[in-house]
Amino acid sequence: MRYIMTLVLAIAAFSGVKAQDYQGSVSVAAGTTAIADSAYYKAMDMTSLSIPASVKTIGRHTIDHCFKLTSLNVASDNADFKSVDGVIFSKDGKTLILCPPGKTGEYVIPAEATTIAPYAFSSCKKITSIVLPAGIEVIPEGAFQGCWGLEKVNLPQGLKVIGKRAFDGTIIQKMNMPTSMERIDDEAFVNTSLVEVNLRVTQPFELGEDVFSEIHVTRLNVPGAGLQNFKKDPKWGRFGRITPTHCYWTVDLP
Repeated sequence: MRYIMTLVLAIAAFSGVKAQDYQGSVSVAAGTTAIADSAYYKAMDMTSLSIPASVKTIGRHTIDHCFKLTSLNVASDNADFKSVDGVIFSKDGKTLILCPPGKTGEYVIPAEATTIAPYAFSSCKKITSIVLPAGIEVIPEGAFQGCWGLEKVNLPQGLKVIGKRAFDGTIIQKMNMPTSMERIDDEAFVNTSLVEVNLRVTQPFELGEDVFSEIHVTRLNVPGAGLQNFKKDPKWGRFGRITPTHCYWTVDLP
């Protein structure tokens, strides 16, 4: 009977409640095991969210557009997640799960993190800079989608894949790709302010469809020895301007 009552309360927390009803510090109901997709979508007045030990799964877009939300707090006895400076990680700290949209300025991802969950920073419009640790090999689908204020991110050596719509809506203007890159997926840089892409490789790597929204005005810089390889490539060759890479970089690579 007690279990049934707990389950009913948990379900009630995610049904029949409008986003505007969540204000200030909000707590997920005790006993809740899963936070549904978009559970707190556009809860504009929520400032913090506390997650109990019982939660085992967190859906996508759970807190999108919660622009006053600055802190996600996970109970210390939760077996699956933990919070570090208001950001949710897997219990072992290796996967960054979710960042609150109210985070501001530069955010440095801890060195022990090797994985970013899809849409982890979705709608974090106040973050201006992201520092990625050396262990990151994949920037997943939608990771920084809707980060309207994001103007700088380092792509560490060792990065291999940038996922679909990973940087959709950011204001990054110049991007250096590490030599370890293997693939950029569909629409990874659509709706951005990107004007310059710098490469240090002479052979084209895999590109998805419509990776860059303004490919006709974005300049691609590649080593002189690979200039013709990129110009002849059916996708890379669509860049309006492909020029030899200079001896300087607009953004420092590690």
